[in-house]
Amino acid sequence: MRVCGVELTGNEAVIAIMQYKNGLYDVPPVRTTKLTLTDPINTDPLKKFQFDFAQLMKDYQVDRVIIRQRPLKGKFAGHTLSFKIEGALQLIDSVQVQVITPDYIKEGLKKAQNSPTAVELGLKKFQEQAMLTAFGYLEQQVG
Repeated sequence: MRVCGVELTGNEAVIAIMQYKNGLYDVPPVRTTKLTLTDPINTDPLKKFQFDFAQLMKDYQVDRVIIRQRPLKGKFAGHTLSFKIEGALQLIDSVQVQVITPDYIKEGLKKAQNSPTAVELGLKKFQEQAMLTAFGYLEQQVG
């Protein structure tokens, strides 16, 4: 199973693709680490963002997109643009999209024998939460 963990921050979707196959985890090299919504007001940039994301998932044969849930209100609430991006991702027909809670991710990480860091896997530090989202989800599925 190949999944794409997504952390939404402001107008960006930070991604990390991870695969579980034959009892092993693999992080394939990907041509981009994040996608940015350049114009949050107009329709065409949002459609382009959605198309680019869907194409990336198709190119890397991703089975499921896993989005890390953000709080709706309070001090750590998600940025309003991130919810617009989340909606655009959820409406992609070609791939299954699921939003999971940080608690679900933590439960998956508890099941793991060890939790790798993004840098250990060859990713950028800012991809850490996206990678943990994918890893936590996969641990819940295979564990």
